[in-house]
Amino acid sequence: MQEKSGSKKGLFIGLGVVVVAAAAVMLLHGNGKSAQSDSKVQTINVGSGNDGQPFAYLDKNGKPAGMDIALIQAIDKKLPQYQFKLTLSDFPTLITNLKSGKTTMAMYQIEQNAERKQDFKFGSVGYTVWDTLLATQTATGKLDSFADAKGKKVYVTNATNQATLTDAYLKDHPDAFSVVRGTYTTEQIAQGFKSGQFNVYPAPKYSIDLLNRQFGTQLIAGKSINHSNAYPMFNKDADPKLIAAVNKAMGELKADGTLKKLSEEWLKGDYVPEN
Repeated sequence: MQEKSGSKKGLFIGLGVVVVAAAAVMLLHGNGKSAQSDSKVQTINVGSGNDGQPFAYLDKNGKPAGMDIALIQAIDKKLPQYQFKLTLSDFPTLITNLKSGKTTMAMYQIEQNAERKQDFKFGSVGYTVWDTLLATQTATGKLDSFADAKGKKVYVTNATNQATLTDAYLKDHPDAFSVVRGTYTTEQIAQGFKSGQFNVYPAPKYSIDLLNRQFGTQLIAGKSINHSNAYPMFNKDADPKLIAAVNKAMGELKADGTLKKLSEEWLKGDYVPEN
């Protein structure tokens, strides 16, 4: 860790506890002057995750790590007029903090959906592809739509866009298939397939690739049932100048290959949206 010194933006970390979840707060490295020495530098409270490898988490030394953390740092370095102060939490707390104004911006592989668009603003540059596919084992066959999953057992992770999509379909087709809900680890999802607890998993390609790579599940998938990317998300009161600055920085990081490099480093593949 590097403490603040002189007039440069330094790194300050403090650890606290939010209910039962650890939260890390820090000022990230950047190119401008510290907020204390230059009133033109504005501190922005940014939320991300504390237990979501490889996206945002605390490593074995208690330091923030992950693709989203690295990307937040890269954006901060491009914006000397801002200094990012990072708060890590679980996903529900991240949403609550953003809605209440405790944070202004959040990055934790957040997808857009109708409900979130009502409550928040989004950046314009996506950084991870989250198209939803229906993962199955070979014996089940490829599924190209929820209609193809009729009579099957579907697992969805709580509070995800995939859960929202599943519930929207079931609202119009209540008896289409049964649903197992939870917050399973990757290993538990693999075991669920092997035990027959469920045989369909709505998920992005990254998650399917990870299951196959780590646990040899040999899952397959058909066509995408929903197109989606991860974006920075802002509260309703966020300054349009901040959003425009983040969009510009993200565009530059995509154009110069930084997003691809971070994806390959942390996600072991290129999952950056083409446009």
